[in-house]
Amino acid sequence: MPDSFKYPALLLAIIVIVALSFWINMPAAKEETIHSHEKSEDIECPECREKDIKKRIALLRSTPYLEKYIENIINRGSSQNLGFAYGEMQEGFADSDAAPKIAAYVVTLSGKSPSRPEWIKEGRIFYVSNCGGCHGEDGRGIHGTFPDLTRDPLLGIQRRIEKALSKS
Repeated sequence: MPDSFKYPALLLAIIVIVALSFWINMPAAKEETIHSHEKSEDIECPECREKDIKKRIALLRSTPYLEKYIENIINRGSSQNLGFAYGEMQEGFADSDAAPKIAAYVVTLSGKSPSRPEWIKEGRIFYVSNCGGCHGEDGRGIHGTFPDLTRDPLLGIQRRIEKALSKS
């Protein structure tokens, strides 16, 4: 074989080997694409679903979520049908400026540290004057008539966690 044909033949052999390797590894590449959901959103990866549920539950159990949840109930009321004898909480039991401070205090009732600890003292004052009559000064509720705010997680959040788990 003349020297002029050695290198092109070698180059052709390398191209064939590289092409063959890509062709052999294509199923693995397809699995990666499906796993990362780049190919189709209607293909559901059990691992990704489980991670998503764990993230959702971690969010639902987080202090910032708890604070926002409490603040929203104070500002908007609650229509979650939690089964308490008194019924649903109406909005407006406290001023919207006091709501995040009350939430900071309520977080401490279940042994957590609020995002804004400097609001605890003022939040307790607002809580006692606006919420303590129904939930008790200790936050334990009054004989099943009003929710126990010392519970971790709060009943409404527990239901959200159960809902997230039921989708798994």
